[in-house]
Amino acid sequence: MSRILVVDDEPADLNLVRHALQKKDHDVETAQCAKEALRLLRHRAFDVVVLDVMLPDGDGLDVLSKIREIDAQLPVIFVTSGSESKNAICAMKMGALDYLLKPINVSELRNGVARAIEIRRLINTPVEMNVDQGSNDVRSIIGRCPAMQEVYKSIGIVAAQDVTVLIRGESGTGKELVARALYQFSERGQGPFLAVNCAAIPETLLESELFGHEKGAFTGADRKRIGKFEQCSGGTLFLDEIGDMSPVLQSKLLRVLQERQFERVGGNETINCNVRVIAATHRHLEQMVSDGEFRADLYYRLNGFAIHLPPLRDRGKDIDLLVEYFRRLAGLELHKDARVVSPDAMQALRKYHWPGNIRELQNVMRQAVLKAAGPVILPEFLPHTVFEKGRLAQVQEIDSRDPISPQLLPDLQDTNGDDSHPRNVSPMGGADLSFPPLDFDSTCLYDDVIESVEVQLVEEVLRRTGNDKEQAVQRLGINPTQLRSRISQKMLDVDPTEEREADEPLFVRGMTMADIEREAIRRALDRFDGCRKAAAEQLGISTRTLQRRVKEL
Repeated sequence: MSRILVVDDEPADLNLVRHALQKKDHDVETAQCAKEALRLLRHRAFDVVVLDVMLPDGDGLDVLSKIREIDAQLPVIFVTSGSESKNAICAMKMGALDYLLKPINVSELRNGVARAIEIRRLINTPVEMNVDQGSNDVRSIIGRCPAMQEVYKSIGIVAAQDVTVLIRGESGTGKELVARALYQFSERGQGPFLAVNCAAIPETLLESELFGHEKGAFTGADRKRIGKFEQCSGGTLFLDEIGDMSPVLQSKLLRVLQERQFERVGGNETINCNVRVIAATHRHLEQMVSDGEFRADLYYRLNGFAIHLPPLRDRGKDIDLLVEYFRRLAGLELHKDARVVSPDAMQALRKYHWPGNIRELQNVMRQAVLKAAGPVILPEFLPHTVFEKGRLAQVQEIDSRDPISPQLLPDLQDTNGDDSHPRNVSPMGGADLSFPPLDFDSTCLYDDVIESVEVQLVEEVLRRTGNDKEQAVQRLGINPTQLRSRISQKMLDVDPTEEREADEPLFVRGMTMADIEREAIRRALDRFDGCRKAAAEQLGISTRTLQRRVKEL
């Protein structure tokens, strides 16, 4: 039986992890602070530690450092609710085995622990790395999707190793940011970092840019010039778009990587090179090797360790984090107070394909903030291609999912051919939304009408989706909290199982009053998806009374 220490100050998460691991016959002990965890580690032997990054009396990274002093071989799995890349990179660099995000996926947790136990059994070499606390100025890499978590782990694994790294990904995915992170977290972090775009410099000038030239080496070379490999001595050189390098320069770069030596253009002096090379490309180098456009030996030398960056369209909810980040960044740069992205604009941004990836998103948000006349970014402030293509993608997605989706599109033509007085739009296919009688003496006529139509719309969407809240929020373009609020406030009659429940009477012979009350509470909670406020209102009791009755029953 393996002994596992779980360290977390959140009782709910602590219990979740403990129960999940105890079911696999592990001996689990817990601690809610760093002091208690370190005390247990000094007096008992553990096979795995599951460690929260944020603790009330210390940082998880500091705790990991102290764990390494106690037992350098002990596998540690980090758990955190944050989305910052720095913690993941630092943790992996210091030898953490894995990095999991909250809410915790029990299956991932168990798999990670099983792998840790096997490693504990096999490994004999201490895993110990030092963290450079003095270089924290690198821009954060934003994202918490699984693919980006793998990127963080890869950076942590290879940053401290003085090896060549190849970063692969489409244009605009942030390859230079990853290169800078590798540099910052490496032992060369105090040395220079230089970046060269091989596609942006003509071949005749790129050789001189990289390797320098002697005076008189070519027309116009009126003095000696030091190239990037010499300027970057002791540091890191980032070669972007390496796939665009000519065959002649490929040969010269291969010699630098193999022998750590080169000559300036027009010179005979052999210069020793002490530079770490990080390369990046959006091209398919394997196909280029097959086509004879890229040297196979250089490809194998570069591809010793590869990091793959996912395109933005495959990063799921990361789009929300990036939109918020670039909105704030543009607001600060432009001195604009655009604080909110409207639901329609956000939906368009989520559905857009983003061929230019993060670079395109940054430009779009800057443009939207610049156009915004107030605190809200509306769809019309987005570039036309983004809004229209995003809306089209949303319609196509709905159409592929739901055979009734064409009915979700408004039919604006009057059946009598009279366009001067359009009838009520029927976005739900045959279920017209009716306006309430207009009271022109009212001082809030707009709110009255919108409230009435909103109630009908939400109720009809919920009926159409079979009370599927996830589908409903996608159709309505609102978030789950807003939907629950509308259901609770308006007491919408949205239960699609009314006919089924009519055949399931609340009272069945033999039931006690307590049984009937329990069943009524269950149905109310089920109806409102566990929302106690809405359930209490339907039952005609206070929320506090409902909570007490749930405990008692």
